[in-house]
Order: sequence, then C-alpha cells, then structure tokens
Amino acid sequence: MKHTLLALAAAVCLTVPAKAEMITLASTVPNNGINKVMVDTLTEELGERLPDASLDVFLDGTLGGERELIDLVRIGETQIHMGVIHASEYFPNLDATLVPYLFPDYETVEAFLASETGDKIKAALEEKGNAKFLGTYYQGARWATANKPFTTLDELKGLKIRMPEIPLWIEIWSGLGAVTTPMPSPEVFSALQTGVIDAQENMISNIYGRRIYEVQKYLVGTRHQQSYVTVMANLDFWNGLSGDEQEALQAAVDAATAAATEAAEAENERIIGLIKDAGVEVVEPAPEFREKAMPVIEKAAKGVLDEGIYEAAVEVIEAQSSNDTAK
Repeated sequence: MKHTLLALAAAVCLTVPAKAEMITLASTVPNNGINKVMVDTLTEELGERLPDASLDVFLDGTLGGERELIDLVRIGETQIHMGVIHASEYFPNLDATLVPYLFPDYETVEAFLASETGDKIKAALEEKGNAKFLGTYYQGARWATANKPFTTLDELKGLKIRMPEIPLWIEIWSGLGAVTTPMPSPEVFSALQTGVIDAQENMISNIYGRRIYEVQKYLVGTRHQQSYVTVMANLDFWNGLSGDEQEALQAAVDAATAAATEAAEAENERIIGLIKDAGVEVVEPAPEFREKAMPVIEKAAKGVLDEGIYEAAVEVIEAQSSNDTAK
C-alpha cells in the first residue's frame, strides 16, 4: 500500500511542468572523482538550461542498492538514475558490452550503443524498465591485480582469481584457464591477504579505493572490460516534458557525460601512478593474449546473446577500427 501511494503521488507530480518541480537523481556511485564531475556539471548545466528546476542528488546508495534504485526510477519515485545493473536485469541477451575482451576501448562501446543493436537496447530499457536512455559516461577499463604476473594464457592457467558473481565472466575466465572464485567485493581484501585467492580484477578506482594494491604485487593491464555508467530518466517523467524541456535536459546530460568521460582518462592515469608509487609493478599482457582468448570469448558470448548480436558487435568494432586507421 505504501509503494502504491508513493507511486500515485509521483504520478501526480509528473503533471506539474518540469520547470516547477524537483528532479531527483539517485545512484549507488560514490560522490567523488569522475562521478562528481558528472553530477557537478549536470547541476551547473541544468541551472543554465532549466533555471526554475531543482536537482536533488542522492549518491552512495543513500536511497538503496542498485536493484532498488532501478525499481524507484521505473515506478517514477525518482526521475533520473545512473547505474549499471539494468543491463543484466532487462536485456542481457542484447548487451555485448558485457562481454570481456570484446570491446578494445570506450569509443567502440559508444559506436555499438549508437548502432541498430543500441536502438534495440534503448527500446528494451523503455519497455522493461520504463526508462528513457539519456547517455553514458566512461569510468575506465577493468584491470587485474595478482601476486604472480601473467602476460600470456599459459601464465594465467591455474591462477586463483576472484570474479564478481556474473556467470558469463566466470565462464570466460575459467575457459581461459584461470581458477575462478566468485565472492562478494567486501571479502576480496582478506582473501588476497590470506592467500585464498592469488588475483582479482576491477576498475582502477576500486583497486585503489579498496586498497587492493596493499596485498598485491602486480597490476596487469588486461583492460578486459570498458566500464561505463548509463544515465536514464523515468519514461513517464520524460514524456511529460515539453519538447523544449526534453531538449534542455538532454543537452545538460550530454555536456555532463562528455565532461566525465574526458576526466576519466586523466583520473585513471593519476590513480595508476599512485598504485605504482606504492610499489606495485605494472605489467602488460602480450598481444597474443587477447587473440588466443577470442575463441573462448566468442563461444561464451554466443551462448547468452541473441542470434546475430555478437556478429553485429564485431562489425561495429571493425568499422570503428577502420575509421580510426583512416584518420
């Protein structure tokens, strides 16, 4: 009953012109680094483009965990959400960006999201999540850390590595020869410290923020996943805006995501420098690592993606590579 009343209240609020109402943004991302650039820029841009609107920001999971927050934006109790888990909830069969090692950089991810498959993803988000896709911003590539360096698949074999509880990732890393151990992130530090696992993978910011570097000798530049955050709006809220208001909100989000993405590279390089200063050695995998991994990756990806989605992703990646070469 409580949620029903809240949903009804939210629906009533949506009848008020956007310029006269509070816009609530909620996310589990911490209020620092790249995320702070995103939110600060969005606040500033909205202040200029929709001066009568107020942005109420709740970060660090203040309003709940990731699943709770996508439910809140779906039913309209919040208007804007920034997150990552919606893909695995609503369209894991379409989102090739979840496949490790497939996308070499964020530019190819952006090209994929702008493709016909990207249009299907956005339609699925609207249908299943009642949310309008507004954009994405880059957080950086995921790297590995280990107490034994690995630069080839042969060196990876037998390495005990922690994985998030994502079946596709577990299948791929296991297929590449690692001994995968799924475990929640709060347990990783002590597991590394006690030797339960030898290695883990994560975003650079988490490797530093969670002090993983204190119990690892090597930072391995696998860059196997391009991590990004999706910005979305409750669809009823979006449809209740005038054309000018939609244009203003979209322009504000575009400016904010661009600023955050631009800040990502410098922020990650800064953090890598801090990790190196702490005595961790950076090693780079041999080119053959990714090449020899692709058959395992392709098989696993085709097992979860709809027919033709993997091929569509490869086509986008190759086209982007050709464009980059031609420049």
